[in-house]
Amino acid sequence: MSDPLSIQPILQPIDASLSLPGSKSITNRALILAALAEGETTLEGALFSRDTQIMVQALRQLGFRCEEDAESHRITLRGEGGHIPEKSAQIDVGNAGTAARFLTAFLALQPGGVYHLDGDDAMRQRPMAGLIEALRTLHAAAFDFHGEPNHFPFTVKAQGYQGGTCTVDASASSQILSALLLAAPTGNRPVHLAAPGVRPAYIEITQKMRESFGAPLISEDPSEVFSLQPIRYCQPKGGLYPVEPDLSAASYFLALVLIHNGRITLPGIGPKPMQGDAAFAETLEHHGLQIEREQAQWLVRKDGTRKIQLEAREINFNAYSDTFLTYAAITPLLGGPVRITGIGHTRRQETDRISGIAKELSKLGQPVEEAADSLYIKPDLDALRAHAKAARSAGQLLAVETYEDHRFAMSFAILGTYDLFEDGQPWLAIKDPACCGKTYPKFFDVLQSLRHD
Repeated sequence: MSDPLSIQPILQPIDASLSLPGSKSITNRALILAALAEGETTLEGALFSRDTQIMVQALRQLGFRCEEDAESHRITLRGEGGHIPEKSAQIDVGNAGTAARFLTAFLALQPGGVYHLDGDDAMRQRPMAGLIEALRTLHAAAFDFHGEPNHFPFTVKAQGYQGGTCTVDASASSQILSALLLAAPTGNRPVHLAAPGVRPAYIEITQKMRESFGAPLISEDPSEVFSLQPIRYCQPKGGLYPVEPDLSAASYFLALVLIHNGRITLPGIGPKPMQGDAAFAETLEHHGLQIEREQAQWLVRKDGTRKIQLEAREINFNAYSDTFLTYAAITPLLGGPVRITGIGHTRRQETDRISGIAKELSKLGQPVEEAADSLYIKPDLDALRAHAKAARSAGQLLAVETYEDHRFAMSFAILGTYDLFEDGQPWLAIKDPACCGKTYPKFFDVLQSLRHD
C-alpha cells in the first residue's frame, strides 16, 4: 500500500485541454468481442490500467495473440471466431469486476474446457451468483467451488452454449447480464434471458458494441426478456474499434472547473456519448457549470463572476452511480443539503461505497444519514475547517481512507484542491493513492499538471 499523498490546493482558474483515458468498461467489452470475432481487431484509445491488463493477460493465457502499444493507446487482438485455443488455464482476476464476469461467461463457450479462476480477497466477496446460476440453467457450464459457494475461487467446466431460456438475477451488477449478452449467442440456438429490473445504462453500451462487431439489435419485449439469435461476430469496420474516453474520469474534472472556475477542453467526447455517466454533466450544470457539447469535444467552463448555485436537492444516481462519490465528496462546498438515491447496488462494488463515503464525510465533520439505498448529507463548511484546523494544530492533515477503491481517492482529491484556509497550504491527504491504477494510473500526475500558479 502506498504512502498517503497530501493534496496541494489549486489557486488559479483551470485552463487546459485534457485527453482522458479510455473507458475501462468499453475497453474490456471490446477485448471480449475482439476475441469472439474472426481476424484482427485494433482498439484505438484503449485504457491501459490494472483492470484492462488483467483482461489482456487472461486472454493471452487462453491462447489469443495480443499486441499492445501503451504509448499510442492501441491494443491489437486476433480473434478465433468463437473458439478458445487453450482448453485449460489458471486465471487470476484480481478485483476486476468486468474481467471476472465477462471471462466467466466467455469461458463457458468452449466445450470440454476446464478453467480455474480466483481473485483477491475483495473479489472473493463480490457477487457472482446471478451469473453462475444462469450458466448452470443454460447448461453452459458446471462449477466446482473451492471456498464459499457461488464465489471465487472456482473451476469452470465449460459445456458450450446450446440455447435455452433462463431468468438472470443481475440486481447486484448489470455486468452479469452484459457478460451473457456478449457470450451466449455463440452457440447454434437462440437464447432468451429474462432480466427484470436490470439497470439499463451499461446494457445499452453492450448492445451498441455488439452491433459494431456485426451482431443484430437484441430483441427485448416489454417483460424485459432479451432474445439472442446465434451470431458469428466479425471485425468492426476497417478492423478498428475506437474506445470512448472514460466519462467517470471526466466527472472529476467537471467538478474541478465548478470549484475553481476557468475552462477545460475534453477531446474525443461527442454530443451523445454511449456512457450513462454523461448525465453527471447535467448534475453540475444545475450548479452553474457550462458545457458546450461539440461534435468531437466538450468545452467545460465556469465564469469566475458566477458563484456556485447552492440549494437543497435530491438526485437519483442509479443510471450513473460511478459518479456519485465525485458529487458526495464535494458536497461541503455546495451549500444546501442533498439526498443521493438509487445507489444501493454500490454496496457490493470494490467496497461498500455508501458506508465508506458516510464514514469519510463524517470524519470531515459533515452530518450524514446512511440508508440502504441512499445518503442524506448536510454540508457544513465551517465544520470542515474546524476539523482541518484541529489536524493542523496536531501537525497533521485530515487523511481520507480509500478502501482500495480508486473512486474514493480521485473524488476526495478534488475536494482537497479547494483552498480551505486561503493560504495555499495542504489540509487533506489521500491514503493509498496508488489504488487509482485500477482505471487511471496517471490521475495524480494529471491533477498536478493542471496547476499553473
